[in-house]
Amino acid sequence: MKIGFFGGSFNPVTNAHINLALNIIEKYSFDKIVFVPVGNYYEKKGLIDEKHRFNMLKLATEKYENIEVSDIELGQKSVFYATDIFSILKQKYSNDNIYFIMGADNLYSMILWKDFENIVKDYKYIVIERGILNCQNLIQANETFKKYNTNFLPIENKQYSNNSSTYVRKAIENGQVENIEEYINPEVYRYIKQNELYKTYYY
Repeated sequence: MKIGFFGGSFNPVTNAHINLALNIIEKYSFDKIVFVPVGNYYEKKGLIDEKHRFNMLKLATEKYENIEVSDIELGQKSVFYATDIFSILKQKYSNDNIYFIMGADNLYSMILWKDFENIVKDYKYIVIERGILNCQNLIQANETFKKYNTNFLPIENKQYSNNSSTYVRKAIENGQVENIEEYINPEVYRYIKQNELYKTYYY
């Protein structure tokens, strides 16, 4: 099988995340996309508990047979490095052709990751291009990326943005939710209201 692993905070998961996964499945003929939410160990302002982000992902993806959610990063007591996650998934899916999905902006920070050269050499990536960030330009700027450039496949997605989750959080906090279901699944919004997440106002 050809499987893509999509990591992130998903705080909360938005329609843009789901549409991007479906786009990747179609463009690169993937059999499955697996969302991998980060755990509570990941220190980021405004990040809600892992159980809520996991539950919202399950609600947003339940109707898609070719999209799943993994809890591999949940419940970890210490920092979980990318190389650790990749290694575990590679062992678990040893008979499959696996890719890791990331934004083009992550290529900038990737050179600082633990075991940088090995994770570039040993794994394949779908890189989300958006704005002025061009995958090939970034790859050509680094010798290690250039050496293993065939491990990177670009995909342009103008609708996807890390800011989509930020927009949803701010809209809920400020009570500007008239068109909120354009951005998130109705079941996800219902869950947010029931659990009083990102509050101040609910309608």
